[in-house]
Amino acid sequence: MNNRTATYSFLLGTALLLFMATIVISTSVLFLCGVPVTAASFWIGLVATLATMGGMVSTFVRSRRRAWFFSLLAGLAIVSGICYSISANTFDLSFDGQTYHQEAIVKITNGWNPVHDQPILKPSDSKEVEEMDNREVLSAFHLWINHYAKGPWMLDSVMYKLTGQIEVSKIFNLLLIASSFFLTLAAIRTAFPERNGAAIAFALLAAFNPTVITQSTSFYIDGQLGSLVLIICALGYLLYKRYHAWTLLALCATLMLLAQIKFTALGYAGLLGLTILVLFFFYDRRQHIKSLLVWLSISLVITVGVVGYNPYVTNTLTKGHPFYPLAGKGAVDIMTSNSPHGFKDNSSIENLAISLFSKTENIATPHSPTWKVPFTVTWKELAVFFSPDVRVAGFGPLFGGAVIVTCLILVALLLGTHRKKAAPFLWISLALFVTVLINPESWWARYVPQLWLIPLLIALVVWDIQKGFFRHAGKVLIVILLANMVMVNASHIIGQSGANALVEKQLEEIKASNKTLVVDFHHFNAVKVRLQEAGIPFVEQKLDKGEKVKGFVGARAVYLMK
Repeated sequence: MNNRTATYSFLLGTALLLFMATIVISTSVLFLCGVPVTAASFWIGLVATLATMGGMVSTFVRSRRRAWFFSLLAGLAIVSGICYSISANTFDLSFDGQTYHQEAIVKITNGWNPVHDQPILKPSDSKEVEEMDNREVLSAFHLWINHYAKGPWMLDSVMYKLTGQIEVSKIFNLLLIASSFFLTLAAIRTAFPERNGAAIAFALLAAFNPTVITQSTSFYIDGQLGSLVLIICALGYLLYKRYHAWTLLALCATLMLLAQIKFTALGYAGLLGLTILVLFFFYDRRQHIKSLLVWLSISLVITVGVVGYNPYVTNTLTKGHPFYPLAGKGAVDIMTSNSPHGFKDNSSIENLAISLFSKTENIATPHSPTWKVPFTVTWKELAVFFSPDVRVAGFGPLFGGAVIVTCLILVALLLGTHRKKAAPFLWISLALFVTVLINPESWWARYVPQLWLIPLLIALVVWDIQKGFFRHAGKVLIVILLANMVMVNASHIIGQSGANALVEKQLEEIKASNKTLVVDFHHFNAVKVRLQEAGIPFVEQKLDKGEKVKGFVGARAVYLMK
């Protein structure tokens, strides 16, 4: 990195990343030692981050190191302050976020150790999983809490333990977005040192992936997956340009964090790590392949055997499969009721194509997708992005058109004279596409947020080709992606702002009544936490449908005032 912007961005992005990785590792080690979650993990992460930041400054900065260190501290404070403010002043109104995600965070914060303690018991009135229909099984939250990967929950629980405010725990979504932006900016500025303004715009476009932004103020975890895959791409390039222990450490930390997001993310981490090894084997003349293999092997052991002991090891020992309850004996089908009509009979690639070139809709069976003319947009499509998990065409109404332009550029590259120059980018794009295809539910954007990066990588390839078709096609592709990103993200932010205002108004009105609520939470235990933090007294009780109950904004919980 030969310029100040690239160096500063790399140091800031890496500091944010290592802060989160240290919290997860320390919490995991404490779990293995029988110690429940503690706020001490936050301070361990902070101290480790400051120490590594000092080490990186001494390595990458030649003069005025003290000024650099304090400017990085200021950058961390500003970024953290913005992320904290956004998280603290927004409510997660998503289904998954208000049910099992927050329930898991509360249980871990209150002392449940997923490694040593007994599994969370199913509710006494719950049916056996084998007897549930496709919709009932979605409320079998004890299964998800006991057996899913717990990386994001560790981070959130530590923050909840520290602050006593559960909504603040969403901060890590935003911190990862910030880290992905800075590390992507570092990589692009390293590749194109003369294009500062354009590099910033490109990094924003990559980091502000629609699936990432629409989940940023919720406890959904797929946005974190998207940010981490982007970080891996950026660090892989930076490692190739300058092979260094700090970059290697950041890459291994990113792969570890990615594998703790969800089951499919472990496969993504393995495939991307293998891709980096293969690219180094063919393109790195300095022969760092052996060293890289050692680092990644150690990282794999820590990822699965220490940080991922629960669920990967415990699931294997108790249920016979590391990915239970989504695979193995007694696997649970969570997709039939969530998929549009006919999708269960199609191949993964067929469903992906249907989703990309259909109208943006948040539909499931018995409804079917509707084909649309590419490059067209309606207000109805944009309004759907109030939700953080849009099913059909979830990358945005213009993304199908962007895919068409991407394919045209790709064909021209393969048939032209720039194949050799484009080869590394094309191999990375291919690896990302493989990670998309190995997920049988790739039609749902939240499950494959990395798909957003492929058109951007192709645009990067032609960025330096200022001739004829490539010059114009590259600009058209960037304009389409930029317009799509702005429309989707703006629609989501506007919708969420309105909903949050309604929640705040409702809580103020309830509190002003000075009455005790009778509440039936209907599995939305996040509302319970919300009432507790607002200082509103309540009594939990089952309420009959015939009673004149009121509903909480954005939740299925209902209440009566007495």
